[in-house]
Amino acid sequence: MKKTLMILGIILFILALPFSSMVMETMTAQTDPVKEVREGDVIFQTSQSQQSPLIQIATRSKISHCGIIVMKNGKPYVLETLKTLVVTPLDKFIARGEGGKYWLKRSNKENIKIKYGSYLGKPYDLAFKFDNGKFYCSELIYDIYKNQLGIELCEPKKVSDYLILGTDKLPQIEKAMKKRGITKEQYAVAPVDIFESDYLEDVK
Repeated sequence: MKKTLMILGIILFILALPFSSMVMETMTAQTDPVKEVREGDVIFQTSQSQQSPLIQIATRSKISHCGIIVMKNGKPYVLETLKTLVVTPLDKFIARGEGGKYWLKRSNKENIKIKYGSYLGKPYDLAFKFDNGKFYCSELIYDIYKNQLGIELCEPKKVSDYLILGTDKLPQIEKAMKKRGITKEQYAVAPVDIFESDYLEDVK
């Protein structure tokens, strides 16, 4: 009985912790200016959006947003999902992340050129669903690498696979899922799935 109460107490304690204290660091983020980026590099950050804490706690990662580097008039931009798909100057993208920190990953595929024009202006996918003409950040990266570069960076998972110890009971997550029409059975890719891909290497 005492053991059961102790375990229950630990679970309740964990659920009472702030989101940030349940997040696991995957590697040290960079704060120095980017020395070199290439088209096709994937850049990650801890977003300061309202949904960022929910993504962090569900995926156990500080990484909650990502974009892909494209070159425009010889300068680096980040193709990313905000309210719609846009290209953002690289320095502006970095500055918008928590603490100005970022992670950068690169494929070993040479001379990557991203055809991004058809993505611009497409709406953000609040429901995190595939093949509906909308995109969320990690789906965008997954789609570009798979359909333009022939590389499937990771395997999509069921949403239920991301919901760790008790977090599927958190009112914030349940409310957000219901409001957006997200089910536990649908498949998705998270920013951390892209980050941990065997097809991408760290750029320091």
